[in-house]
Amino acid sequence: MTTTAVRRIALGAVPAVIAAGALAGCNDAAPTVQPPPATSQGSDQPVPTQGSVPTQSSVPTDSEVPTVSAAPSSATGDPAKVCTAEDDGFLTPGVLAPSTRKAAWGKPLELSQKYGGTVTITPQVPHAKKPADGDIFGPPDGQTNLLVKVTVAYKSGDDSTIAGIYFTLRDSQKNLCDYSSLSQAVPKQDQFDDATLSKTSRTYTGTIVFEAPAGQDYTKYTLLYRPSTFDNKSSDAPVAWTD
Repeated sequence: MTTTAVRRIALGAVPAVIAAGALAGCNDAAPTVQPPPATSQGSDQPVPTQGSVPTQSSVPTDSEVPTVSAAPSSATGDPAKVCTAEDDGFLTPGVLAPSTRKAAWGKPLELSQKYGGTVTITPQVPHAKKPADGDIFGPPDGQTNLLVKVTVAYKSGDDSTIAGIYFTLRDSQKNLCDYSSLSQAVPKQDQFDDATLSKTSRTYTGTIVFEAPAGQDYTKYTLLYRPSTFDNKSSDAPVAWTD
């Protein structure tokens, strides 16, 4: 039952309760109102009579009751032309900011973590892969799997962890592309999961799978890396790659 329907039932019951109370009051003699005793100082205020007792305000009509509007969706546009992922609030997607350092596809960028060391991240140009028949975790109609191969290398300092879920891909219109961790486009062992880089484990390579419209110029898309909320509470991405 919707919120509006519940309110209509509740409001519909109010007049019936008021009417029942009024009928019950008719069975007893209405009490008279005695005027207040005279005081030494007169008062210009009139003595209230029973008829002047304020009555209960009218119950608002159904048209006056506010309804709950549906929450707007952040995903708009034709999925065959633009990415249409929604920000579910679980992970904050990275955004470009004046402080974001940018590089072309295939070029490394350094990332120093507050609670870790310094690494370099190098993503290759995204390329599309048609979903396999029967892939229940594949993209919706009009979209394809978009694969981004990423290499992370240890440079200095303490151990650093880079997680695939903290990469964000946006199309040429800055729309958010779906991150597809369950896709069958890449074997599980080849997907970019969690990389821990250190002096003894210096490189890690994996492929991240996104969902994007088929037949687009993916060099115009932007890959961003935004550390976890524990490392950085801002949505601004420190590093990004695009043409």
